[in-house]
Amino acid sequence: MSTIQLIAPTLAHKSQIEAYREEFPYSPNGIEGSSELILANSIENWLSQVEKNRHWDTVQEGWMPAEQYIAVDTTNNTIVGMLNFRKELNEYLLNYIGHIGYSIAPSKRRQGLGTLMLQLALIEAKSFRLDKVLITCTDDNIASIGVIENNGGILEDKRLDPGDQKLTRRYWITL
Repeated sequence: MSTIQLIAPTLAHKSQIEAYREEFPYSPNGIEGSSELILANSIENWLSQVEKNRHWDTVQEGWMPAEQYIAVDTTNNTIVGMLNFRKELNEYLLNYIGHIGYSIAPSKRRQGLGTLMLQLALIEAKSFRLDKVLITCTDDNIASIGVIENNGGILEDKRLDPGDQKLTRRYWITL
């Protein structure tokens, strides 16, 4: 079984980040939990924006400060997933997005990595002084439903996201 660590991305991970991005077909919605990696014109620019998004005084307009992680399989030093942790929620995040967004490389899915990544993120969440976290997924995302429920997620409700017109499941996990 793989050993996974959530770590902050750096320029030392450039080739692994590029390989991760290449696994995903282009989508205008991007790659979940990647801080708009798909839209970045270079890994250097993406890393710079990730750093700016960590702080209130430099975060992108309309965004909340967040920590960006890469999930690295330490047995072969490959990125198997990405996870973005928003330490605070604005109204839209509270209603439709939540604290944590994540993705798993298409070639690494169905191996329990999402469950493990979220488990590691919940440990990190305690350092942000949160008592509970909100995690959402679309109503038809069976894989994410399993990941969230495997980590103790309690479904609060379902809401229609006015942006993409999809039904969003809202789960809370008490830390």
